[in-house]
Amino acid sequence: MESTVLIPIKKFKIISKSFRRVSGDLLYSTDIHETMRLAIKFIAYIENESIIYDFIRKCHTQDYDIEEILNSKAYESKYDIPIDNNEEISFIYQLLKYATENLSSYNQLTYGYALYKGAKFSDQVREFNYQVVRLLVNHITDYLEEMAIELGIDEKPNAKVLIQGNVGQFNYAEQGNIEAIQTNNQGENNDLQKVAQELIELLKGTSLENKNIQEDAIDFVGEVAQNIEEGQSPKPSLLRRATESLTDINSMVESGSQIAIKIGQFLSLLNS
Repeated sequence: MESTVLIPIKKFKIISKSFRRVSGDLLYSTDIHETMRLAIKFIAYIENESIIYDFIRKCHTQDYDIEEILNSKAYESKYDIPIDNNEEISFIYQLLKYATENLSSYNQLTYGYALYKGAKFSDQVREFNYQVVRLLVNHITDYLEEMAIELGIDEKPNAKVLIQGNVGQFNYAEQGNIEAIQTNNQGENNDLQKVAQELIELLKGTSLENKNIQEDAIDFVGEVAQNIEEGQSPKPSLLRRATESLTDINSMVESGSQIAIKIGQFLSLLNS
């Protein structure tokens, strides 16, 4: 379960730079044993960085039966990589993920590549990385670069990236202000209380299929507001329950809707 995360721009730049290094190590490796280690490192890096993993999950289209694909693939054939960008991203990611968890050697992935006379396993690895892995790397690199442009990172170096929920919702923050959701003075309890009351009203007026989660969220947010009103600091367990229930709701509602924005506002205040 993901909660809201604020990432300073400096860290965002470090993430981008580190991804280029980790992906470059994999792309340019030809040793079949070292390449598997680097592939494991590559997948781990993606899954440990919220911004990148959020992108992968957002692009998920279907679960591919990678085991069946590998078993039915002829030695001299290549993978039938989808044309659609999201499907391409999802397929290649799942292929590498499966390989790092189930295969003992990287060259078990690369049969069918570099079939010319005299080609070695290292040539297969190089060609596979160029023709397959490079596609995924390029998609992620483009995504990070486009995000940097859209957020105006170079113009506002003191800003932060807000990762809201788990469906690729990104907002922009600078010096404590979440501009995209018009939040001011995040650290003040009266703001949190005000936003909590507004969120409760929206939750009560929104029709959701899962009424239990909806009612839990109303109760948890209400309890947080009451604690603030009484001058008490909400317990960590309450904050955790409130965050989890709101994250669930955030995945049910439309991105950019009034309630999604208000949830992001509340969570950003809660985590400030």
